[in-house]
Amino acid sequence: MLAPVRLYGTHVTLGSGEVGVKMASRDNQKRRTRRALVAAAGRLIAAGRRPSVAEVADAAEISRRTAYRYFPSAEQLAVEAALDATRHGMELSIDAGPVDEPVADRVDRLVEALQRMTLENETLLRQMIRFTVDREPIEPGVPPRPSRRLEYVERAVAPLQGRLAEDELDRLTYALAVVMGIESTLVLRDICGLDAEEILAVQRWAARALVRSAVPG
Repeated sequence: MLAPVRLYGTHVTLGSGEVGVKMASRDNQKRRTRRALVAAAGRLIAAGRRPSVAEVADAAEISRRTAYRYFPSAEQLAVEAALDATRHGMELSIDAGPVDEPVADRVDRLVEALQRMTLENETLLRQMIRFTVDREPIEPGVPPRPSRRLEYVERAVAPLQGRLAEDELDRLTYALAVVMGIESTLVLRDICGLDAEEILAVQRWAARALVRSAVPG
């Protein structure tokens, strides 16, 4: 039996005929659909337009019905386009170290970069929460919010593939996603009363503790 193969933001299980490949293909298609809509919105906005969801769908060559399923309003789509513009910088931050560096260092760099992005884009992130907090999944397996943070964490812990069992790597990925980003920042500031420097220190400590608990040796 072939081992599971993990991609950023999805899981591909090979070994049960074509079923695993087909499921992964559908997951990847959903991700591509969402990102194509966000990218099209970004291009139109960069050109000085304030596009409707229908105009973005047309530009992305995706059906309007599908576009509205992912993004019910043009305002939400514009917010996502603005936030997605930070993706390249985040990925560069994660991969900035040497090839053989410890995973804990990759994760630490991600925590710092994500916290910086959070503080710079807090208004947009709060809007994103407002748009999605009451929404049901778009469809089974497709949460209402894009999975940028999960993709960033998966990229940071990618060197652990093969060292940890798949369920252990999943658990670490999900736990790390909890201790960084906008929700963690709001709890530490609005409930715990910490300032930005203290928030970052707690997030870095929590992330390192999670990695130490999960990685043997």
